[in-house]
Amino acid sequence: MLVEKAYAPSRFGQLHYRIVRPDGPMVQPPLLVLHQTPSNSYEWMPILPLLAQGRVVIAPDTPGYGMSDAPPEPASIPDFAGVMGDLVDYLAERGEIGDGAFDVMGAHTGSIIATELAVSLPQRVRRLVLFGLAAYPEHERERRLALLLEKFPRPGADLAHVEQLWAIFGELGDARMTSEQRHVAMAECLRLGARMPWGYIGVYRYDFLGALAQVEQQALVINAQDDLWEVTQQVAPVLRHGRLWPLPGRAHGFLAFDAADIAPDILGFLS
Repeated sequence: MLVEKAYAPSRFGQLHYRIVRPDGPMVQPPLLVLHQTPSNSYEWMPILPLLAQGRVVIAPDTPGYGMSDAPPEPASIPDFAGVMGDLVDYLAERGEIGDGAFDVMGAHTGSIIATELAVSLPQRVRRLVLFGLAAYPEHERERRLALLLEKFPRPGADLAHVEQLWAIFGELGDARMTSEQRHVAMAECLRLGARMPWGYIGVYRYDFLGALAQVEQQALVINAQDDLWEVTQQVAPVLRHGRLWPLPGRAHGFLAFDAADIAPDILGFLS
């Protein structure tokens, strides 16, 4: 299936998104797919066509990431969720999707935006698929934000920030990733410049734990063995109607290797 690229208007300028349409009729709700920080919708490419079975799949770049225009300053999670809700409305008005309920799938930051959508639009969001839950109490959120802002330094003339980012990808990336894959993923992040960690500011100023407790929808929590492995196991029970699916031995970038294995289970849950 062809993964097309397009732009939509948003409150922060142009919003870039990838979209896959099913070969046959649209018999399932559309699926909105949200990426992690500091990545973009490219990370979903291995699985997007596999999920477009009787449904349209839309994967936008969060404002400030990928090819979407950036806000003038770090945006909040409700801001990001508002942009994504507007995108769904825009596509419905154009007749590209129906104007009814839709499903949402997110990874890390995308999981948080998805949860805010579920809480703020309970009649519109039908089901959730969440990859990793960065849900911490307030004091821990503040500490983690300070560490992350230090971990992603501003660009400098000596290119130390490039070496530091390469080390981060080596530390957190799936062991099966090749140097070529790490290079491409890092290049996607480098073009963001000093804006690279902005998404984390919204993440760690948002009460994700409180929001999870308000979710009424069915939720599938996919827990890869990455930096959110332990916290996801701890907080997943907060979801009233959640199911935890551990994926040991996988880390960042695992979709490049395992998309065909996990897509059927995601589709089964959504159906």
